[in-house]
Amino acid sequence: MAQFNTSHGLRAIGSLNWESGTGALAVFLRKSLQLDITTSDYDDQDIEDNIAHNCRINGIIPALPHIKHSWGDIFPYNKPDWDLVIASDILLYVKQYPNLIKTISFLLKSYNKQKHQSYAISPNSKKEENCGLPCPAFVMSWRRRIGKEDESLFFTGCEDSGLAVQHLGSRVYCINLPKQFALAEKRDGS
Repeated sequence: MAQFNTSHGLRAIGSLNWESGTGALAVFLRKSLQLDITTSDYDDQDIEDNIAHNCRINGIIPALPHIKHSWGDIFPYNKPDWDLVIASDILLYVKQYPNLIKTISFLLKSYNKQKHQSYAISPNSKKEENCGLPCPAFVMSWRRRIGKEDESLFFTGCEDSGLAVQHLGSRVYCINLPKQFALAEKRDGS
C-alpha cells in the first residue's frame, strides 16, 4: 500500500488508515506524503498505545488521532469526512466480510464532503493534478495469499451492496460508489 501511494504521489486532505495495527503505514504516509491521517483499529488499548509509541519514535508529536472501531459496529462518527480510507492486508477473516462490507458501505455512503479531494503530484510538474480517485474512496491492498473463492466472496459482496470495485494494480483495489467512478473517469477523459 505504501508503494502504491508513493508511486502515485498521492496527497489527500483527510485520510483514515483503517485496521492500523502498529500504525506503520500511517506513520509512513504522514512522514513521506504529509497526509492528514487518522488511524483506526478495534477497541484495544495496546494497539492505540503501540501506534502512539511508533508515532513518537518517528517524530510525530502529538500522535496521530485514533478511532477505536470493530467492523459491523456502529461507527463513532455519523458523518465521516475522510476522502480516502486506506487499508492493507485486511482480507484474512472470511466470516467477517459481511461486517467489513457493511462498514465500508457506511463510510462511503455517509461521506460528509469538506471540499477535500485526492491529488497526485505529477513528477514532471509542481502543479497538483487530480489523480483520478474519486472522493471518498476505499483503497486497499494485500500481499497475503487468500483463495480465489474467498477473494471473490469479498468483491462480489461489495458489488451486491451497491459498491463498485476497480483494480488499480498489483493487488491494489479501489472500492467506491459507482456514480463516483463514472465521474472520475469522465474527469480524466477516459
